[in-house]
Amino acid sequence: MEKIDKSILNQVIIPRNPESYKGNYGKVLIIAGSNHFGGAAILASSATVHSGAGLVTVATTPEKFTAINTKIPEAMTLDYHNKKELLTAILDNTVIAIGPGLGTSSIAKGLVKAVLNNTKTDQTVILDASALTIIAEEKIPLQTTAHIILTPHQGEWQRLSQLEIPEQTETNNFNSIQALNPDAVLVLKKHHSEIYYQDLTFQIEAGNAGMATGGMGDTLTGIMAGFIGQFGYSLATIQAALLIHSTIGDRLNQKHYVILPSNIIEKLPKYMAKYSSQDHES
Repeated sequence: MEKIDKSILNQVIIPRNPESYKGNYGKVLIIAGSNHFGGAAILASSATVHSGAGLVTVATTPEKFTAINTKIPEAMTLDYHNKKELLTAILDNTVIAIGPGLGTSSIAKGLVKAVLNNTKTDQTVILDASALTIIAEEKIPLQTTAHIILTPHQGEWQRLSQLEIPEQTETNNFNSIQALNPDAVLVLKKHHSEIYYQDLTFQIEAGNAGMATGGMGDTLTGIMAGFIGQFGYSLATIQAALLIHSTIGDRLNQKHYVILPSNIIEKLPKYMAKYSSQDHES
């Protein structure tokens, strides 16, 4: 299993063209949140905004609009119960992340199916949290022609792959993701998280116990969506998103016993500026 070197951050996070506008940095749709789990939508969409996505829309339940508009005024909101507006948003965005705090209601199941049934080859779909549980329970095939990224923690991966956590070896994980969709990327969140793509496997040597906090995975999903929105879909972009998340967490852990996801989000623009410098030494 190949280790992901910090040089990937310099390769992916490049200086911005002085002649830029928001349309240059991607359109991202975050489908997340429910009455009980509104914080997940806020963390995912805030991470997307802070990681540099040009335009971010949050499709969520209307009860959470005020909180999102107050916390993240940069993001637009959309009622995910409105099927017509949701379909327009699915077709209109380059990156779609679905699952954080979504729950497993009939509405949530319909949202997952709507994304998988209506996305196409030039889009990227990030499936996280509740979306993965729904796919496992409903046995929904991953048939979209869009780029697919799965971001489960080990418990979610167990439900999806039928592999008990002790059985989640490199070979078993590789075989399981190949069976689900041979073109999908698996980002397995754990101590020293792993990436599986086709015949390639990678691991980061970053992350710490202070990051074992609710919302940390939602934040990673948002960073990944923001990175892909502005830097494009590639294995390197996925690696960089995963690594900067844990790298910031490690730096914070030097002085903080517990790392809050919101603390990582706040530091994203600073660290992206640091790694975008071509003479930065990682």
